[in-house]
Amino acid sequence: MELPVYRSTLCIVEEHCTEYSDEIMWIVQEAELNNRLIIRYLSPQLQYRTFMVNFIQSVGERQHLRRSTVHLAIYLMDAFMDNHNISDNRLELFGSCCILLASKLEENEPNVPSSKKLNELLKCPCVLSDFAVLELMLLKFFKWQLIIPTTSVFVEFWVLNIVSRIDFASTISDEQYYDRRTRAVELVLEFLDVTLLDIKMTNIRPSLLASACMAAARSLLPVVKIWNDNMIVLTSYSYSDISFLTRELLNWRACLITNTISRKRGLLNATDNEEPDLAYDGDEEDDVVETDDEDVLVIKNKRAKRD
Repeated sequence: MELPVYRSTLCIVEEHCTEYSDEIMWIVQEAELNNRLIIRYLSPQLQYRTFMVNFIQSVGERQHLRRSTVHLAIYLMDAFMDNHNISDNRLELFGSCCILLASKLEENEPNVPSSKKLNELLKCPCVLSDFAVLELMLLKFFKWQLIIPTTSVFVEFWVLNIVSRIDFASTISDEQYYDRRTRAVELVLEFLDVTLLDIKMTNIRPSLLASACMAAARSLLPVVKIWNDNMIVLTSYSYSDISFLTRELLNWRACLITNTISRKRGLLNATDNEEPDLAYDGDEEDDVVETDDEDVLVIKNKRAKRD
């Protein structure tokens, strides 16, 4: 399974390894409990979520954004869509605005993509003022409380400590150790991207899900013990806390690998007169809902109705 190519965030972990690391982690853990909304899976656009996740990841790759930016953008998308009805022909614009807002929070200023640049990536470019209007709507919806930790944030804090020499036999060479350490980092980032596939994972506490990513990665390495005392101290979770999530992530990865192999075989076996069955790419005109020209979005606040 190929990993999306985002800008490296391992430098962030090194920056966090300071005398203030404990305070930073405490603030992040408080924020994950208080600043995240519960997703109720009520969005009328749930059928397009896979398309939206792929779109945001694709833009993240092309703009060389951090994983933390992509994960925050997808969380903003899930939470906002769960409470609003967005016209289908504005979904890419909406996704781009989530990326723009997440970039302003997670990226260094020179790497924040401009509205103009994001607009050029849309299949149907819009007027640039639409970005400003929708960005303000997002800010008001989240009540300007945008310190929202994602699973990616916790993985970045912990990933450099995913394995140590005590995890392996004392006979391994330095080269073998560093190869396994590199592989461990690759695997945990792979599982981190797997967490984006199922919207139900959005409601799982990010630090818990990040710990499961660490355990899933370690389980694919020849470690002495999948979850030892060092990992418990690092994450504050025991293996019994994360075992069910670890199995879920391993199952997801296995399914993805199987589907990738089957898809490649299908493409190779397709005849000249056959076209492979491709996933929805957002081009079907029948799915577009007509809107007034002056409207940025057709949005109906469902929460207000329920309240």
